[in-house]
Parts: sequence; structure tokens; C-alpha cells
Amino acid sequence: MKKIILLVIFFNFVFSYSQNKQEKVKELISLSGTFTLSKKVEAELISRYRKRYENVPDSAWKSIEPKINIDELINEVADIYGSKLTEKEIDQLLVFYKSDLGKKVIQNAPIIMTQIQTSSSNWATKVTNIINSDLEKMGYLQSPPPPQSNPPAPMIQK
Repeated sequence: MKKIILLVIFFNFVFSYSQNKQEKVKELISLSGTFTLSKKVEAELISRYRKRYENVPDSAWKSIEPKINIDELINEVADIYGSKLTEKEIDQLLVFYKSDLGKKVIQNAPIIMTQIQTSSSNWATKVTNIINSDLEKMGYLQSPPPPQSNPPAPMIQK
């Protein structure tokens, strides 16, 4: 009997621990802005499908809408974060994202990412131009390249 009581207490502790951690992860995800945790996502998604399929009557959508549940995805994303971060790390990140610096990082992250993508694209274009220009000057490329009527035959190694 003691073993059963200990097992129940143990599983209750584990369950409450994981619930606590998962709620913290959800707060972390919400604060960091990496993933939108909102029922609005469900409504927006369904709205897009309603516009796409205008011929479908409202009665059909009323039977479909209850089957669309963002909570499934939210829990899955929370599990992914929870599997990669300890509860202590989650607590530390929560403190950070609630700080002035953390709020500044969150606020500027989309702008920073856009600028990084633009810079990366510009750099890749520049590298492509340098390589093509140098290879052309060395005689490895012809400008403009000759028209190809047949694709080149595959090279066979012996």
C-alpha cells in the first residue's frame, strides 16, 4: 500500500512539474515573439479558407471550425522548447525577456532579421558577380553564354 501511495505522489509531482514547465515555456514563447500563441490564428486561418472556398455554405464551416484547434500546435511547440531547455534556463529567459533589454531585443528582432536577410542576399549577389566576372576574365566563361540546344552530356568517370 505504501508503494502505491508513493507512486501516486511521485506521478502527481511529475505531472505538476511538467505542467508548470510547459506553462513557463508557453509564456516564454509568447514573450519572445517567436511563435504566435493565439486563438486569433485559428480564426484567421479559417477566414482564409472561407474566402478561398466561397461556394461552401456557413453550415459546413460550423461543423469544421470545432475540429481546428490551435492548442494542439501550441502544446507541440511548447514540448519542442521544453525538450531543449531546462526549467532553470526557461526561468532565466523569462527574466531576460521581461527586462528592458529583453523587450528591446523582442521589439527589434523582426527589423534586425529583415536587415540581415537583405544584407545576406546582397552579399550573395556580390559574391556571384565577383566569381562570374573573374571566371569570365580568365576565359572560363563566355559572356553571353552560347545557346544550348542540347543539355551537356553527363561526365563519366573511369
